[in-house]
Amino acid sequence: MKHALKISVMALFVLAGLAAFAQPGGGGRMMNPEQRAEQQTAQMTEKLALSDAQAAKVKEINLKYAKQGQEAREKADGDWEAMRGTMTAIRQEQDKELQTVMTQEQWEQWVKVREEFRGNRGGRGGDKPAPGDKGTMPPKEEKKNEKN
Repeated sequence: MKHALKISVMALFVLAGLAAFAQPGGGGRMMNPEQRAEQQTAQMTEKLALSDAQAAKVKEINLKYAKQGQEAREKADGDWEAMRGTMTAIRQEQDKELQTVMTQEQWEQWVKVREEFRGNRGGRGGDKPAPGDKGTMPPKEEKKNEKN
């Protein structure tokens, strides 16, 4: 009887661990294109004070390119270098379309916000530092070194 109880408790812990692991939020990897576009549009609307009309257009653009990104990830079949080039091209096309919707000030702000997001990824791989970045040193450390 005690043995069966131990096995039941162990099974419960394993199932609970698997359920927690399967929760979305793995840096966007678990999101479908619609969720990804919705999240990105919400961030952009908040950070850039987009109008309702701008937000609707931005959401369409984000969804279009989220779908293309999803297709690229599926086709990559583990070839991350090839996918990186494809994703860069997709992002460049998306940027061109976004610039037609945003004001110059909003676009400049979005570039800054996006760089901050990249800096906060914490070494999970991905893009190389953006032009003008001085490496992987946190901003406070860079300023200290510039003074010395």
